[in-house]
Amino acid sequence: MENWYLMQNATNYNLIKDMSEFSTIQKIILANRDTVDEYSLNTFLNPLMKNMHSPLLMKDMEKGVDVILESMRKGQKILIVGDYDQDGVSATVILYKGLKFIYDEVYYSIPDRIEDGYGINNSIVDKACEDGIGLIITCDNGIAALDTIQYAKDKGLTVIVTDHHEIVVKDNIEYLPNADAIINPHQREDKYPFKMICGALVAYKFIESIQIMYGNMLGFDRSSVESLVQFAALGTICDMMPIINENRIVVIEGLKQLNFRNNLGVDALLNEMNWTKDVDIYTVGFLIGPTINASGRIYTAKLGVELFLEENIEIVKEYASALVELNNERKKMTKDSVELAISRIEDENIDKNDIIVLYENSIHESICGLVAGRIKDRYNKPTLILTDATEDGLIKGSGRSIKAYNMFERLNQFRDDYVAFGGHEMACGLTLEKNKLAYIYKSLLDNSHLQSKDFMKEIEIDLTLKFSQIKSEIIKEIEFLEPYGFGFRSPIFATKNVNVVNASILGVNRNVLRLVLSDGTDTHQAVGFKLEDYVKILNKDNIKDTDDLEKLKGQNIDIAYKIGLNTFNGYTNIQLEILSIR
Repeated sequence: MENWYLMQNATNYNLIKDMSEFSTIQKIILANRDTVDEYSLNTFLNPLMKNMHSPLLMKDMEKGVDVILESMRKGQKILIVGDYDQDGVSATVILYKGLKFIYDEVYYSIPDRIEDGYGINNSIVDKACEDGIGLIITCDNGIAALDTIQYAKDKGLTVIVTDHHEIVVKDNIEYLPNADAIINPHQREDKYPFKMICGALVAYKFIESIQIMYGNMLGFDRSSVESLVQFAALGTICDMMPIINENRIVVIEGLKQLNFRNNLGVDALLNEMNWTKDVDIYTVGFLIGPTINASGRIYTAKLGVELFLEENIEIVKEYASALVELNNERKKMTKDSVELAISRIEDENIDKNDIIVLYENSIHESICGLVAGRIKDRYNKPTLILTDATEDGLIKGSGRSIKAYNMFERLNQFRDDYVAFGGHEMACGLTLEKNKLAYIYKSLLDNSHLQSKDFMKEIEIDLTLKFSQIKSEIIKEIEFLEPYGFGFRSPIFATKNVNVVNASILGVNRNVLRLVLSDGTDTHQAVGFKLEDYVKILNKDNIKDTDDLEKLKGQNIDIAYKIGLNTFNGYTNIQLEILSIR
């Protein structure tokens, strides 16, 4: 069962109640998402690229541009050092393509997840020196690589850091790398008005700044820069940046470009996945992103970069095919590992603890985060999944958390005990000596400060409706605020005391519950995708066979749901997607 909460942010609503541009329901949705400032509201009315924040507001941006222009003037080779996830791949593509518009001597490197670990490292620096590199630009990494960047500086290299991760802070002191320019909106002295942007967007801002400052001199036009926003959108969605403020503009414009499918890699990948519908947030977050990430997990992220850079269509098709095959392998690995993890967790009663920590050496380190996410979703408890590292005596893994538990803050208390650690309040990655795990786990459990209510899943309801209010107009009002996604979720409504008029089971696997419901004012169709849960709730365990649906009829229930349209056999009708029943 979930806890239902009716959101009523009257303070926010009163700030925008007189705005004629939005309907009452739209104002309620915006107020409940704390989206009431003038700039954010304008991103719904005028989501135009020209309305994005100036990149020159970011600390060290102009300095970084001058550093790279000086490097170009000297004819130095430039190396981009990215990361192995979708955001790092996108950031690398943006910097590479952007710089290639104006300069030839540009190269890139992506660390190997297993051999190198996250971000720039000494071996990459050594290879750069061997290759005659003069300037290194990091993207989606580097802000915490203090030792490695000092190593690069000692080797005589120039270094620009572009990143979006949190700054290392100890005793209220910021620890920053000794780079020639640091471009990261999380720096305390940074005046950029919006901090929650991905690494790819920081990279985009850097290329944009080059065009703004020296575009006329370099023959670098604005349209070339804006052609890269599709990759910034990939990074924004896949790195789960909130779809608010200027991120909305990036995602809206980026999805337009992705739907043009003018990048050979994008087109080939969608064709390989047999995707013929529009590219939307679902397509990016659940199809494109995981497929690109799969290469970095079990092969090399360079395959993802090359997919977007290669201009030979036959080679691009080969890359796309290989990526989809790798993702299918990743899916099986994840499924098997999740099943193993659940079996061990329940056999050993680990799920009874406030925090779930599982060390399992058969789980591939590249999917620890995926497994942790699935386990967290199942039990709604903070979860750490750990496995053996390549170095003897070390284990490494990833964590995923719940709303009530700031994972970064709690685990950061043991920073001195880790070999490596990073993350944010809802996720983390760490490496530690195996013999320290028991001590850290016990300390976390002893100081979890979690209560039973914290483990209850929450349904945040925007508004209660009568069925007679659910018309095509309300769907248009909801659609006007699209796209919905992380940080700006789609609206949830509730109706009490509705009567089950009819019930049936749908789907190839017969796992979808279809109901016809009436609240006395109107009748609507509804579907629910948690069949076993709903049948159990509706029938109080009286039904042994889910085909025996007659007993469902006539029951009165409360439902929480989303509103959408369903098209079947050429007919379109309003359909409710049930999220919770009580």
